[in-house]
Amino acid sequence: MMAVGGIRAERMDPADVVWLHMDRPTNLMVVNTVLWFDVPVDQASVLQAFQDRVVSRFRRFRQRAADPALTLAAWAAPQWVDDAGFALADHVSRTRLPTPGDQRALQQTASDLAGRPLRKDRPLWELHLLDGYGDGGALLLRTHHAIADGGALVQVLLSLTDPLDGEHPGVLPVRDDSAGPPLLPGPGEHAAGRAVAAVRRAGSAAGDLGAVVRAALADPRKAAGLAGSARADAAMLRKLGFGLAAGRNRLQGPLVPAKQRTWTCPVPVEAVKAAGTATGSTVNDLMLTAITSALRRYLLEHDALADEVIVIVPVNLRPATAPLPAGLGNEFGLAFVRLPTGETGQDRRRARVKAQMDQIKSGREGVFVNTMLRWMGQLPAAVQNAWVDAFAGKATAIVTNVSGPRYPVQLAGTPVAGMAGWVPVTGPLGLGLSIVSYADQLSVGLASDTRLLPDHDRLLALLEDEIGALHTPAASPTPSEPGS
Repeated sequence: MMAVGGIRAERMDPADVVWLHMDRPTNLMVVNTVLWFDVPVDQASVLQAFQDRVVSRFRRFRQRAADPALTLAAWAAPQWVDDAGFALADHVSRTRLPTPGDQRALQQTASDLAGRPLRKDRPLWELHLLDGYGDGGALLLRTHHAIADGGALVQVLLSLTDPLDGEHPGVLPVRDDSAGPPLLPGPGEHAAGRAVAAVRRAGSAAGDLGAVVRAALADPRKAAGLAGSARADAAMLRKLGFGLAAGRNRLQGPLVPAKQRTWTCPVPVEAVKAAGTATGSTVNDLMLTAITSALRRYLLEHDALADEVIVIVPVNLRPATAPLPAGLGNEFGLAFVRLPTGETGQDRRRARVKAQMDQIKSGREGVFVNTMLRWMGQLPAAVQNAWVDAFAGKATAIVTNVSGPRYPVQLAGTPVAGMAGWVPVTGPLGLGLSIVSYADQLSVGLASDTRLLPDHDRLLALLEDEIGALHTPAASPTPSEPGS
């Protein structure tokens, strides 16, 4: 990090570089999160809270991305540079929802706003204050993925809030990382965090792609460890490379810029947990199973059933209890999950999904991909995007899970009635599903390419059907499927 004439500039973390360069006209790499209120919110107080709790505490909201024409390791790397002309008002807009100001109007307005590229000559975020949502209002925060991953950005947004009951902290702790890019947790934290921390330390020490290899060659013990790691990762490499067949299905194909964004009706988290008790299934296992079943029914209705639909699932590498670094950043990996859409039995679909999720949680796939992202972030953007296309092209969708507070919160003295969000869809993919929880309620944000899914509402209805059946299995058995 250096300062010239009072302007601070710091090298962008290589993983963040990849997300910066992943922007495309047909897939903007922007995290979109919406909060809504049943009564009007004091917008001046919201902006003051945003200045005090977000802009002042997280420097990425005051910095722009300085991106050279060519990225090449440490010699020509993108930087975060203080925006000398920063003004909060430049990032805030106010929009009135069209009549009748209902949920559909909110979803359509959010979809329209989320389709606009962020300006690259200033910090990569914007806040939209939305009037006319019923008797209340809403707000939409749009933040580029280069700033942080979705989980961190939801925490940033919720740092604006205070608890309703006065028993939970409203402002998140921030880690002081002014000396440079943050490391992941040290000894005592989970193995994934230690592995990524080791990669970051090696890369920071040498500053280029060969850091880890050169360190191993200089120390035979490290070389032996590197060889052992390579053997252990052989199966993973086969899966990520040649071993994962990219079967085509109706939900893949050329994209257009227009996207439709909606969310499902919320269901109680505790009821879904209870439904998984008998089989030892987690909420994520059951939600992925419901998504599998909804996709199966959708494909059956279009006479396009596929044996499986491969999805990309982010793997969080940030400890839940760790303070957010002031520089934020992306601390996650990616893993592939084969959703068994060709399986006829719901229980068998659930068992197959659970087995894969158990393997991902105990394996190193997420750490490995995080390392690949960091290496790719030191190469030219064209190489990065070619790798992203080859990697993501094996999948049909991305499915993520973002946890909000379990308790109700308030913003500027107004209770938050609900929240939803949409994961940016990677590279050539046209479908994203974001499982979001707030105040012990779960919903799924659905973002889809309008060319690939012109009947977006049908898939949304199937998702609501399947998710609703999770927590009322006796009263709502899995609906019958055509052709089953």
